[in-house]
Amino acid sequence: MPDTIITIADLKKELTPSDYNTISFDDKDVAERAIHKAVIWVYGKVKSTGGEYDETNEVIRDIVLKRAVYELFSYVNNESRAKAKEQDAADLIETYFGSISTKYDEGPGPAAGAIAGAEPPRYGC
Repeated sequence: MPDTIITIADLKKELTPSDYNTISFDDKDVAERAIHKAVIWVYGKVKSTGGEYDETNEVIRDIVLKRAVYELFSYVNNESRAKAKEQDAADLIETYFGSISTKYDEGPGPAAGAIAGAEPPRYGC
């Protein structure tokens, strides 16, 4: 896992000052954690495409920042704005690197079946 060169100042540029203060509680630890989580997510997604993770690449930096904004909105339970940022990040990865592999890409899981219960008693036999 690479160390990040993305800073809180970079993250602040992605948001209005009031949004940043509201969703980070103006706490640098919250912002740093959002960046850290974003790096982990983007690193994994880029690697799943076979691409190389390099934060000097402008597209990767943009993806990490979008995901960090997602993490902040998610932190304060603003799921509608969070989901939009999550989708932006995923779309950017897929358009730049190709399809993101997931555990769900292998087709359906094991077959599901019904559990058979005991037959009801027969009356009059």
